[in-house]
Amino acid sequence: MMISGLGYFAINTSASAKWHELLSEVLGMGAEQGAGVTFYRLDEWHHRIAVYEAEDDIVRAVGWQLDDEAALGDMVGSLEDAGVALSPMSEALCQERRVTAGYQFLDPVSSMPTEIFYGPVYEQLPFAPSGGISGYWTGEDGLGHVVYFVEDYEAAKRFYTSTMGFKISDRIVWDDGEKDATFFHCNPRHHSLAVMPPFGDIPSGTFNHLMLQGRSINDVGIAYDRVRDLGIPLMMELGKHTNDLTESFYLVTPSGFGLEFGCNSTRVGDNWQVKTYDAPMIWGHRSP
Repeated sequence: MMISGLGYFAINTSASAKWHELLSEVLGMGAEQGAGVTFYRLDEWHHRIAVYEAEDDIVRAVGWQLDDEAALGDMVGSLEDAGVALSPMSEALCQERRVTAGYQFLDPVSSMPTEIFYGPVYEQLPFAPSGGISGYWTGEDGLGHVVYFVEDYEAAKRFYTSTMGFKISDRIVWDDGEKDATFFHCNPRHHSLAVMPPFGDIPSGTFNHLMLQGRSINDVGIAYDRVRDLGIPLMMELGKHTNDLTESFYLVTPSGFGLEFGCNSTRVGDNWQVKTYDAPMIWGHRSP
């Protein structure tokens, strides 16, 4: 029993036009307008990102994929055994998400609205990104990764490994122990999830960032130039991570959380060994 990947990401936002500029004009995604929502396509799925028009800016859903109906049932049982209250996704919501079936729950350690599902809808025709972006690294590695700030760090690690079936990839502890992050994988992607205890004035339950992976350093460079030309604020400049060797930059989304766009990420294998690093970057990733 194990999550097979990060499937999709949905948000409520009061800045849908800015989100469209970012996802369509900067990152080359396809867009399809619905009733109060825009669906963004970046691979063979109907959509991976959904942006809902709203008065507030919050994460609406983090969608985790299971392989099939049996795996979904096993995950539901594991969550219920852990005391998590779930509700089946309605037929209308499954149609909106373009999945066969799923369940909703509030993640007990991150407070993130979470969905588990199987059977995504694949489009008939292949997808071609616009604006020179060559494509996105998804497939068996899933959409990318998400990072949460959690109040109970040890409880979070137990929940994601024992209840949801993630495996620990590695850990980074830096700035004299003030900052600490644990990374989890569920497929060959180095990590689909990471968690951190809060530091500074960041409250627990905060969504840190969504990561998307391009297929080449040119994709990252093209997007980086567009972000700077459009005056989209940077969270961190170009750099390379120690643990997964991703070459990336971080921008501040119109909703205030981060979006990392990178490439050339390490993939885990059967003989993976957990390590602890003393810094998150080999070079770069400086604050602007």
